Amino acid sequence: MMTIREFFAALPKVDLNLQLTGAFRKESLLMIANQNAIPAASEDFEQWLALLDAPEYERLDEIARAAGSWLMYPEDFALAVYDIGVALSKQNVRYAEIALAPSDFIGSANMNFETLLDALNDGRDRALRGWGVDMAWLLCIPRDKPRAGDDVARWATGARGRAGNVVALGLTGQEDAQPIGQFHRAFATAQKKALPTSILYAGSGLGRAGVMAALEALQPDRLADPWGIAEDETLLSQLQEAGIPLLLSLQRALRLGLIKQARDFPLKRLRDSGVQVLLASGMPALYQSSLVDDYVLAHEACGLSVDDLVSMARRAIELAYLDEERKDALLREFDFEAAAARSKLGQ
Repeated sequence: MMTIREFFAALPKVDLNLQLTGAFRKESLLMIANQNAIPAASEDFEQWLALLDAPEYERLDEIARAAGSWLMYPEDFALAVYDIGVALSKQNVRYAEIALAPSDFIGSANMNFETLLDALNDGRDRALRGWGVDMAWLLCIPRDKPRAGDDVARWATGARGRAGNVVALGLTGQEDAQPIGQFHRAFATAQKKALPTSILYAGSGLGRAGVMAALEALQPDRLADPWGIAEDETLLSQLQEAGIPLLLSLQRALRLGLIKQARDFPLKRLRDSGVQVLLASGMPALYQSSLVDDYVLAHEACGLSVDDLVSMARRAIELAYLDEERKDALLREFDFEAAAARSKLGQ
């Protein structure tokens, strides 16, 4: 008979909010850094390396950017993405939508948008062939770089991006970095060209006001790890009516001190409100967790039943930015494998 953890590990899953710089394996980063002579060139290298093992979570974005800066060449990105695919396969994650801020990586002699996208897809193709894990890209505008907005929107909506597995435009970073209105034009460009949009971390710094401002200014299709809305019935009704799903990481809330223990996460309240609630891993390497960990916590600490979570996992597939043929195939695989796993669960 299976344990709960074994069951959720066996369940076919998709991860709709996985962030590139928060998913790099330390071993891959260290190998890449050594190949690129980063230790010799950076006085702070050992400090940043230590922060990968014991992150200071109030510096999470800073750590992610620092580690991401060690990747300098296309082959670095191809290797890192392939390694992410291998890690996903071990959790039976079949598809992931990976958020990244291209402006953090391009502009050097080694990297422009086209070479970055080719490198990402090189790693993706290898992971798909070798492990059956598919990945797609959500191109994000950092809130502290509003001038990058037009470029990122152009890359995301252009023919090159669409052909290169770019499936959405996003906004990420600290809420108070810049006024939200500065990103309206970029989001409007994506929406005019029928490209989905997502906002990461709305409410993390400003609570309900931050979420309201983001919804009013940008009209996103998704919110990833919003905060401060669980008690606001009016806002929850608005999200439900608009069909805006929430991609949530319990591990993030724990690591950032938003909750003291997992049972404090308002997952069940959000789900019971009628809003579409999905689990996603966010920055699993920096949170030192996995998507499976979130499913286990949702069951054992937040009180969602196995059937609730199976339905949630299936709904995540339905809401993925996959073409209908691939989505239907994945749903058929899910139904077959979920039923087989359920029959082995010791409950």
